Amino acid sequence: MRGGRLELLAESLLLGLLMFLASLPVVTAFVALTAGCALLRDREEVSVGVRPYLARLRRVARSGPAGFLAPAAVAGALLLDGVAVRAGVPGHGVLSYLVPVLAVVAGAFALRVAAAWRPGASWPEAARAAADHLAGDRYGTALLAAAVPIAAIICLGHPVVTPLVLGQLALAAVAVEARRARVTPPNSPGSAT
Repeated sequence: MRGGRLELLAESLLLGLLMFLASLPVVTAFVALTAGCALLRDREEVSVGVRPYLARLRRVARSGPAGFLAPAAVAGALLLDGVAVRAGVPGHGVLSYLVPVLAVVAGAFALRVAAAWRPGASWPEAARAAADHLAGDRYGTALLAAAVPIAAIICLGHPVVTPLVLGQLALAAVAVEARRARVTPPNSPGSAT
């Protein structure tokens, strides 16, 4: 393994900054996350840096519009649900608990999809693999589901660290995916990617 834990931490912090900058147009946020996961996965062969990240960002962006549209649609729907709950729609009491839970599940699923995407794969293939991993690796899913609200709380409390937190989310997604690949025996239901 190239470098130690301190180097991995430094690379994930740099990667978080690159992901943040690539996410500024907002609709590119998921593509930026996926490119970050791809670069962390390839870290044995290439260093984390601007050029390797941009190469992966281009590759992910060329994989189809679903990487841009689907996450934006889900985020928009969750945002509208949150606004409706705050406006006091009928059933807002139940929805005030359901919407945050759905947001956490959507966040964990998004992290799974970003970590499952591979060059040449379609977004539906990555989503199917992520859905299998979501259900088949409950421990990893719980770790990612815990990371999502923790990251949100940190970013809301201290917005200046948002670029750093993004790299840690990508690192968590890749680590959970790598752990799942190590503990899932070949030909088991959760092993297909």
